[in-house]
Amino acid sequence: MGQFAPIANEMVPDPENKIDILVSTDVLSEGQNLQDCGVIVNYDLTWNPVRLVQRNGRIDRIGSPHETITIYNMFPEEELEELLHLVERLTQRIAQIDDLGLLDASVLGEVVHPRTFNTIRRIRDEDGAVLEEEEARAELAGPETLLKELKELLNREGEDALLDLPKGIHSGLRREKANGMFFYFQAPRPEGMGRRHFWRYIDAKTHEIMDNRFEIAQIIACSPDEPRYIGDQDVFALQERVIDNIVKTVRESDAKAAAPKRTDPAQQAVAEELKRAIRRGTVDREKAKAVVRFLGQPMGKFAGKRLKKAWTAWRQDRDDEALLGAAHSLGEDFAKEPPGATDAGADSSLQREDLELICFEHVS
Repeated sequence: MGQFAPIANEMVPDPENKIDILVSTDVLSEGQNLQDCGVIVNYDLTWNPVRLVQRNGRIDRIGSPHETITIYNMFPEEELEELLHLVERLTQRIAQIDDLGLLDASVLGEVVHPRTFNTIRRIRDEDGAVLEEEEARAELAGPETLLKELKELLNREGEDALLDLPKGIHSGLRREKANGMFFYFQAPRPEGMGRRHFWRYIDAKTHEIMDNRFEIAQIIACSPDEPRYIGDQDVFALQERVIDNIVKTVRESDAKAAAPKRTDPAQQAVAEELKRAIRRGTVDREKAKAVVRFLGQPMGKFAGKRLKKAWTAWRQDRDDEALLGAAHSLGEDFAKEPPGATDAGADSSLQREDLELICFEHVS
């Protein structure tokens, strides 16, 4: 290691025995300081994205003399990827890590959302509000409280007493600093797989809608002997807003689920070539950077075919401007019709008429 990265290993460089290229297995992916090097090539991809992070961490270290480092990932051929789904599984696992807020740097060129690291930085900067936010988020995350309440109610009243309640039953109660309505709807799941449940609380003045069940439970919870009070809220108007919110939320969720979950290897190839074109100075820097960001998100098969066509043309004529233009045009078209978007919700698994009102409550 001393001959390959003498500075990082606190050794005197020896020009006569200097090693410029080091080829290794994963044996060097941990515990080595190789920041003298500014380029790493992953000629195989592991099934575990953490292994890739560890490899990259050998040169992406504090004390690196390089202003920027370059990481190349060699993707399997399209036919092999269709068989192994290696890149697809890697992308899914990286997305899971990012959803948890534990991804602080791109692994395969994806966009990073470092929520957890931002929280740590806020704590370091003595932002007192962050602790209250995280504490509240932790309290709202678990269903234990709601489950406990349900078990106590079943033990007290019995299952039959609840099942015999008529649909559309309603009540009301008084709460300080609250003026709104709670609605509970059910709807059948697709293909008859049980039922879906929707809790919503809507503020009568601001029309702000809340869907967190823990927060809603804190508003509507009451003792059996609490006096019943019916407010003067416009039930039908508020109910329509809640129904619109439920249908919109489900349609957005359906569209997201229908969208592609992985990036095509061609996207990675084009993005890397545009980065090199930026360094060569053959394309507009800002325009190319915007296109590279676009290429980091999943796209549909039709868009992928267009991109592969542009990539094939570039490999023949090496026209950086033409490649950038084709990718930029694709990005503009892609932005007009987001992947997985439904036509006015026609393909959504939920329609307004599917919603059945179970109960509602005035909160005044």
